[in-house]
Amino acid sequence: MSGRRLLLISIAWIVLLLSVVVGSCNAFLSSNQQQQAFVSSRSNRVQNVNNLQLLHMTVLSYNGKKKNFKPGSPLSKAVAALGVKPTYSCKKGDCATCELFLAGRATKPCVAKVPPEPKLKSLQEKGLEIRL
Repeated sequence: MSGRRLLLISIAWIVLLLSVVVGSCNAFLSSNQQQQAFVSSRSNRVQNVNNLQLLHMTVLSYNGKKKNFKPGSPLSKAVAALGVKPTYSCKKGDCATCELFLAGRATKPCVAKVPPEPKLKSLQEKGLEIRL
């Protein structure tokens, strides 16, 4: 029991010491500089998150209309957002009435997901073409 208590006390002292060191470093900055440092670090984090989200989006196009979609999201919602209205009968992938061509391959949007971003830069910019 005393060994555990000693360990907890030493951890508390280390935490206290670190907080004093960090606080003394911030004491040299004015409050305006501290606020600017906080805001700039937060905006950089937000910008990095936005860049990561944009990097992993798949561009789908239909009749010249292009939109970004998250890979793995339902293809039926993505094609509806592009203005494509396939006819659905079973919505389970059995009948193939909703079949359309995505990047040259026959795809059933009722069960398919948006594919990952293509590796070719030309396809990344133009987007994967949807045809009925």
